[in-house]
Amino acid sequence: MEEIKLLNNAFRIYNLNDIPDLSKRVLDYILLRLIDNKENFEKMIEMLKEVISFNDILNAFNEAYKENDFYKKSNNYKQGTDYYSGAFPVPIGNIVVETNNVLDVIKFFVGGIKSRNTITISQTEYYELSLSNMVLIIFVEALAKFNISRNTLMILPFEECMYEEYDKIIEIENGKDSIKQKSFSSKNVIYIENHAFDSEIKIEIERLKARNINFEIIDGSLESALEKIKKEKPKGVAIYTKNSNIAYDFITLANSQNVFVNSSILNAEELNDKTNKFYYKKKIMYPTGQELNLDEYYREYTNKFREIKTDLFAKEKTDNNLEENNKKNDTGIENNNETSLIEVVNPWYKRIFEKIKKLFFRR
Repeated sequence: MEEIKLLNNAFRIYNLNDIPDLSKRVLDYILLRLIDNKENFEKMIEMLKEVISFNDILNAFNEAYKENDFYKKSNNYKQGTDYYSGAFPVPIGNIVVETNNVLDVIKFFVGGIKSRNTITISQTEYYELSLSNMVLIIFVEALAKFNISRNTLMILPFEECMYEEYDKIIEIENGKDSIKQKSFSSKNVIYIENHAFDSEIKIEIERLKARNINFEIIDGSLESALEKIKKEKPKGVAIYTKNSNIAYDFITLANSQNVFVNSSILNAEELNDKTNKFYYKKKIMYPTGQELNLDEYYREYTNKFREIKTDLFAKEKTDNNLEENNKKNDTGIENNNETSLIEVVNPWYKRIFEKIKKLFFRR
């Protein structure tokens, strides 16, 4: 399923962007865009003979907006003599939600943005011209304005979704959620990014063997290590590195309950606390030494984004250098005044974007 690659990349882009209150700023902007397009929504509701109102759409958004945001919040972060450690609610990954109800779509889109998961809506009654797809366009173009991938949110026909490739499956029937989630395995993984630690790793291997702990040693690129970890979902993973940027990315993206830097997998714990449907708990541990200081894990950025109020569909910019690229590729979307983000988007989104744009573009 090609969309999974796009979702994985979108998850990476969003979760490595650690601007404070980013999700709140995105959602505040989306709310403005929804209100600004009230007339367009009412036209669509009338045209499709829907039985909901624009107020129902706003109420669904506000209800989801008010829910608690647990992203990376911890009450047990502590500093030891040699290590920092703590457990945090972190996003699950790629979540697929089966629903045809536009109000459910809005709630899960808001929840996905707050938690930094990707959300794919699987619809058994899929129509390109729909309220759900109009909502998708407003949400997705707002994400792109903040340099977050448009592929973070998708709506696909049911038959196009391979559920087994997602990290979590939520099916909504009669207002109730049926949830299936991949479990973590009993396996552990040690990723050697830098072989300067080989003597320490040798000692670690002896300790693990003495306790009959299941583990595997891997090396190679960070990307290949993270891909293997995502696929296998090990109980614990450890990276040995001298590079704080690589360590930060590993802590953020490794799909495991226990993620350690230059420290023993023997510190791994069973973390069964499921904060809510968007998160799982991840324990992290890293050294306090000057050689590798990961205080940047909590760094704050001060760069500000211009929040210019624009129409739902900004005119597409034609850049001569990029035009040739797009002709070869023909899958990129760029909106002038909205974002500098150029990316490959899934073809389903491209089709509905063009169709709804023609109907509701306000000159």
